[in-house]
Amino acid sequence: MSYSIITINREFESAGTEIAQAVAAKLDLPYYDKFLITAASEERGVSEKRAAELDEKLESRFAYSQAEAAFFYTSAETPLPTGAQVAEAQFKLIRELADKGPCVIVGRCANYVLRERPDVLDVFVHASRDTRVQRTMESLSLGEKQAVRLLKRTDAARKAYYKHYTGLEWNNPDLYEMILNSDLFGFDACVDLICHVYGRT
Repeated sequence: MSYSIITINREFESAGTEIAQAVAAKLDLPYYDKFLITAASEERGVSEKRAAELDEKLESRFAYSQAEAAFFYTSAETPLPTGAQVAEAQFKLIRELADKGPCVIVGRCANYVLRERPDVLDVFVHASRDTRVQRTMESLSLGEKQAVRLLKRTDAARKAYYKHYTGLEWNNPDLYEMILNSDLFGFDACVDLICHVYGRT
């Protein structure tokens, strides 16, 4: 199998984002993460701050049915609520970026959006709860209780967002070619493993 696109989903503070950045640098590929927030805000005429607030989150877990979510995903002409507008713009951009050439894309249901393409390497990065709590405390200068709450809230938001727009479970192993435990393998090995599999033909 020859890959050109890498998508990486990640648990909060699993080092997934940093691993994705290192992979992109090592392979000399364009890296797309926060860019998708800026571009989506410009695409849909909402503020970048508002787009960031809605990024990989739902406005309300009761906002839309699965049928409505599927309709939003496929219909560009229908007026959408702001959260769905941002998501739809990001999905559109992900497809356009993938069409332009090899790249690394983080989060935003990219593995689902590009599911029909045979040249996509889908990766999920996770780590132990204790490691992620410690990383959250250190990176954001939080106490343990605050870090645990933020970790749970962020993971839950990403999971709900993915479920809402895809109907699938975010951490389902069947959705990925690679699932990496950054605790077990370590940062450098995770980067090397992704690059090695990407480079195989």
